[in-house]
Amino acid sequence: MPSDSEITNYDSIAEIFLAHIARVDSWNNLYERPHTLARLPALKDKNVLDLGCSSGFYTEYALKNGASVTGVDISKVLIDRLTLRIKSPKVRLFCANIGQPLPFLESASFDCVICSLVIDYIKDWEPLLAELYRVMKKGGRVVISTHHPFAIYQHFGQYSYFEFKFVEDTWGLGSDRPFKTHYYIRPLNEALRPIIESPFKIISIDEPLPTEKCREISPGTYERLSERPAFLFFVLEK
Repeated sequence: MPSDSEITNYDSIAEIFLAHIARVDSWNNLYERPHTLARLPALKDKNVLDLGCSSGFYTEYALKNGASVTGVDISKVLIDRLTLRIKSPKVRLFCANIGQPLPFLESASFDCVICSLVIDYIKDWEPLLAELYRVMKKGGRVVISTHHPFAIYQHFGQYSYFEFKFVEDTWGLGSDRPFKTHYYIRPLNEALRPIIESPFKIISIDEPLPTEKCREISPGTYERLSERPAFLFFVLEK
């Protein structure tokens, strides 16, 4: 029986998914990426782990900013695409389930981990956080973005806010190519508990407002995100 992470594998919908997040008005571009980038340390000459590297946005960003990058994703299709597109001796790419141990990653080897909108696919965050602590250098930084529990509660409506469960969702509604995805929803206490109980030092927990660029590109999205949060951002340090 496939694991939850494997059910969420994007191999079969890679093209649709990549087109969805590449849109100028996607929430990835308007909201998640600006706030994740703002929380990253200087990357020049650093060793960066892009966990759930997906489209390769952060892998390419880190590479352009002078880092050596290791990208990990469960989707072989996405990893194969990145392998063809990014030709650099400073990039390593692995196809693996981040919900399982990652023995191919060396201990105390990374200065920065980027974990962008991928942790919701994992039921138990504790083992993953323990693996990240293992592979981080002392003083290294982890930047995590994840669905905000209140936004998810409003999005689905039919579930109790306090439910912790695996759900099916449809993304791209209103487009000509909607697609199914699966992930975990959980209340705020279940999002905070494994972070608080991890050995990491918590630098910040944020639910930021949208940027002025978001207002320029999509006033409707700006208004919505100014009234209710979409994602949570954690910055952790070893």
